Amino acid sequence: DRCEDLVPQWLRFVRGVIDSDDLPLNVSREMLQDSAVVRAIRKHVVKKSLDLLEKLAKDKPDDYRAFWESFGTVVKEGLTLETEYREKLGALVRYESSREEGLTSLADYVGRMKEGQEAIYYVYGESRKAVADSPHLEALKQRGYEVLFMTDPVDEWAAQGLREFQGKPLVSALNADLKLQSTEEEKKAKEQQSEGLKGLTDKMKDVLKEDVREVRVSDRLTDSPVCLVVSEGGTPAYLERLLKERGKGMPRIKRILEVNPKHPVIEHLRGLLANDPAAPQVGEWIELLHDQALLTEGSPLSDPNRFARRMTALLTQVATQVPPPTATQAQST
Repeated sequence: DRCEDLVPQWLRFVRGVIDSDDLPLNVSREMLQDSAVVRAIRKHVVKKSLDLLEKLAKDKPDDYRAFWESFGTVVKEGLTLETEYREKLGALVRYESSREEGLTSLADYVGRMKEGQEAIYYVYGESRKAVADSPHLEALKQRGYEVLFMTDPVDEWAAQGLREFQGKPLVSALNADLKLQSTEEEKKAKEQQSEGLKGLTDKMKDVLKEDVREVRVSDRLTDSPVCLVVSEGGTPAYLERLLKERGKGMPRIKRILEVNPKHPVIEHLRGLLANDPAAPQVGEWIELLHDQALLTEGSPLSDPNRFARRMTALLTQVATQVPPPTATQAQST
């Protein structure tokens, strides 16, 4: 007979026959659930299954890759359900990463970690294409840190279940605290930048008070002006959208807006605010930057038409300030 109590749900792809003289022929499901014999058999089945998968991954990596592509999502469910086997399951998971095309193991990732790197970094999103150029990765890329791409709907829960591997914590690049190691000079520079931008960040917080919980200087951005990050215990934007699509909507949680103090747009906006705090252009730019942050994380805009009008106004302003190229210049380009 089939008995789900002998094999956990996250091993539901396993097929076989269990022969035991210790199990009575006629027994209720409730008795099976409370049976020490069943618990012992279940534990043995799990251990044997994980040992076989570990051997397959080591001896026949191509075959294991094919297995993972078919059943990896199911195996990852175990990370949230079976704390006893967390390390063994962690050794079996495979992810794409910023290093190369294809899948990598956590053990291989740890073996490639840079000197001074304290965490295993990952980013969560719909696809490799959607996350590979995320602004949240800029500082990590600059340091040469590899980032795992988690694109399976169960990955966020799986990462929370795993938490760490070989003593290295798993840290989402979308989290407010990236746990980046900083020198005393870097910490002092960030404090000075935060103080220098306090007027602007306070203004941004006021303009965006209905949308963000905090505005602060970022140490993760190198090329982009802004990005939205998740506070501790918060829900990533992609997960919010996924739950909403599946009819399990949840109240939208305000995120933190981080600004790049060295970006020309931020520097220009600070100058505009200093010259005329009441200038309507300041608020327009702030809302435009917030919309940009929403778009880069894949979130929908609450008012796309208003965004389009602001973009048109900005382009019109630039067009009136910059003379069009002459015929000779146009031909040379």
